[in-house]
Amino acid sequence: MILWTVMPTELIFDTAGYQPCYEEVKMDGTSLLVERINATQCKIVRLLATDPMQFLRPELQPGSIVEYYPFIEALR
Repeated sequence: MILWTVMPTELIFDTAGYQPCYEEVKMDGTSLLVERINATQCKIVRLLATDPMQFLRPELQPGSIVEYYPFIEALR
């Protein structure tokens, strides 16, 4: 497809303004880098683990959407 226009490509394809916000969370003892989709769902971006067996778990594959309910630990 050819796009013939006099407008700059920055105005047509405005992807420079999007900055994903990543969070590091811990699920089942495994650290994950996730991108929040909404209040309860996150998309896994990266697995931050040193155990090779964690990378074989299909539910922790990058791109998977997981339910995540953050909680605040009580101070003792």
